[in-house]
Amino acid sequence: AAATRQNVQDAKASITTLTQRIYLVKDKAAQSEQAVQLITKDMKMLDNAKRHLFRTITTLKRLHMLVHAVEELRLVKHKSDYAAASQLVQAIRILNGHFNQYQAKVPALQKLARTVQDLQTELLQQVVQGFRRTALGVEQAGLVEQQEIHNAETKSPDGERRSSVIVEEENTSMLVVMTSDVMKGGVLYLDALGDNVRDDFIQNFCKDLLRPYVEEFSPPKPEAEGKKQTEKRVSSFHVVQQPEPDADEKAKQSKRLLDSVEQRFLWFRGVLEDEMQPKFGAIFPSEWHVQASLARAFLKLTHDHYLTLLQKGPRQDATNATILLKALQKTLVFEKEITAWLQLECQTVFAPEKAGGDKDGNTTQKNRVNPLIGVASIAFDNFMEPYITLEEQSMKEQLVEALEDRTVDNRGERPVFISSTNLFVYIKGSITRCTNLTKGKPFLQLYQAFSESLRKYSQILNGKLPKAISAPSTLPGISIAGLGSKSNTSGTDTSLSESYKIPKGEEVTVCHVISTCEYCTDTVEALEELIRDLIEPKYQGKIDMMADQELFHDLTAKSIRVMVSGLTNRVEDFGLKQMSSMNWGQWESVGEESDYVRVLHQELEPFVTTVRSLLPTSYFRAFCDKFAASFTSTYFETALKLKRISEPGTQQLLLDVYNLKTLFLKLPVLEESKGTTTTALKKPGGGSTIAPAMYTKLVSKQFGKIETLLKLVGTPTDMLIENFKMQWVGGTTADLTTVMTLKQIKRPEQVALLEKFGLDPAKALKGATMGISSTNLMTERVQAVTSDLNNMRQKVDDFRKSFR
Repeated sequence: AAATRQNVQDAKASITTLTQRIYLVKDKAAQSEQAVQLITKDMKMLDNAKRHLFRTITTLKRLHMLVHAVEELRLVKHKSDYAAASQLVQAIRILNGHFNQYQAKVPALQKLARTVQDLQTELLQQVVQGFRRTALGVEQAGLVEQQEIHNAETKSPDGERRSSVIVEEENTSMLVVMTSDVMKGGVLYLDALGDNVRDDFIQNFCKDLLRPYVEEFSPPKPEAEGKKQTEKRVSSFHVVQQPEPDADEKAKQSKRLLDSVEQRFLWFRGVLEDEMQPKFGAIFPSEWHVQASLARAFLKLTHDHYLTLLQKGPRQDATNATILLKALQKTLVFEKEITAWLQLECQTVFAPEKAGGDKDGNTTQKNRVNPLIGVASIAFDNFMEPYITLEEQSMKEQLVEALEDRTVDNRGERPVFISSTNLFVYIKGSITRCTNLTKGKPFLQLYQAFSESLRKYSQILNGKLPKAISAPSTLPGISIAGLGSKSNTSGTDTSLSESYKIPKGEEVTVCHVISTCEYCTDTVEALEELIRDLIEPKYQGKIDMMADQELFHDLTAKSIRVMVSGLTNRVEDFGLKQMSSMNWGQWESVGEESDYVRVLHQELEPFVTTVRSLLPTSYFRAFCDKFAASFTSTYFETALKLKRISEPGTQQLLLDVYNLKTLFLKLPVLEESKGTTTTALKKPGGGSTIAPAMYTKLVSKQFGKIETLLKLVGTPTDMLIENFKMQWVGGTTADLTTVMTLKQIKRPEQVALLEKFGLDPAKALKGATMGISSTNLMTERVQAVTSDLNNMRQKVDDFRKSFR
């Protein structure tokens, strides 16, 4: 323990000694730092003095160089050495950058900066005047400069100073000869001044070159014409002989109009070939695109002239389609020619149309020139009504010819009216003609003209269908679903309830209408896609020809209804009327099918085989479905109108119904029989010999209900009620009364049977007394069922349309 305590004390003593030594070293270090600072103080002062002296000398040298450069710039201004001036301007710009922070505080620097600015402006004015005089000649350039002096004096508050500068430069530059080397130096000088100065120079240079064009081709002012007309009205009693203009004046005025636009382009070609290329072709750098800028400026002026002529020029020019199209076509040709020339001769690279340029459309960021096509020709877009009217008139002439033309084009899969193919061929040619001229607003107007012509053509096709006749009255109150009136459809379209008669052979025309409608529907869809691909993007959302397709869809549906109604009326006239005239109450024996059945075969088979050969499968199946429903309804109504049917008569009718049912089951696959003289053709590629299952089910169901009615009529009276309840599911009192009337059951027996059926005795007596008119007891119910059927049919039609 004693040893441990001794060690601890020794350690503490060592720590104390070490701490004292550390403080001692720290003190010595501080003393050394002070000594060093005292030693190096004079050295730091010398270093700072050297640095400031160096910066002062450098600044003085730069200032001397700047002053010297300004003096040199003043000298080269008088020598017109623009190449040297370009180098001096760049040097001055760099040197000025070192004194920007002092200019606000040092007046001498401000004065020097103003001197530099004045010298640069005077040199720029010399360059501009030199190029102007080289391009226009001394005399014409002098007139332009005088006009600029006048404008400067009238519009600028410091007009006197600017005028003196211009006059001074004019006197100086009179001695300057702008040789090729001098002009190349001027180009270098303009580049040294920056992009904005260069662009302004190019714009003014193009303006100078186009001054004669403005003077020579500007449209006549309406004010002058009005003044001239006013001077003519001297007196209504005196004829004043107006001096006729000479030939030169007439030629001068005529070349300003739209029918002489080629003279404008000849003038510009002359400027390029005689002025621009010989004098400046090797002067301006290709990246300046001076030729392209000149062409754009020319086209913009031409665009403004066109607008003036179209809005305020001679009326005959703005309304004459020939003059408009000729001027537009020649303008487009020139725009394409000048574009090709610039690409070939000047290696100009044009940007895509969507590429953005500057406000004036000169160049893009990639040093590409915006397209020239459309710069001038776009002026016609809002004035193409005469051209659209001309196209509409041509289509109208085709529609007039189509009114009586029933020529059929058999080159396709289905025969169609040749008027439809001719119309679409013309529309395609019209699209080609229009897109060669413009793809903007006139193309949209032409699309609207196409839509209107297609609507009118659908009306012409509708006119080729047989005319409607008054709908025959039908027996109300039939409660067997699906065997009501043959016109039991609903909707706002009156054609749904109209009746038609088709003369012999006219079913071919109706089939041609359907095939033509299908062809038009498919072609309209392709036409819509074509127009949407060609028209300008901003108009693509307005292209929609669904309504035009619906017109032909609706006409197709109507044509099928016309064929169904026409064939139904035909079999009714030639077959069912014969059935009605037969005395079924006195029928004694059952033999082969009745004569009216053979007549129905003779009417149905040629008609159906013709229709099958001419219609697409989908439309033919729709025809078969609708005709089967219509015929069974008509047959059922005819049977109800028979006064009395004996038991042998019911057996004969059941045999006839079976024969007709067999015929209708084969209707969708019926083909031309060998050795017949009918004009029907065999279905291309052969067809199925089995009718569609849905159609077979429909026919069996409809004829089954007719068979039910006939079986009940032939049922013995004592078994009638029991069989009626079993066979006629859902049958009503009115249905039972109809059956009893056909059986010629006496009134007391009807009352008893109605009571047995479950009817109140008083109502039974009333129903038996009313006889066949007893169906009025169920009128409201029948109307409700009929309304449900109509709604169901309408929903089915809407469902089908949704998949078209």
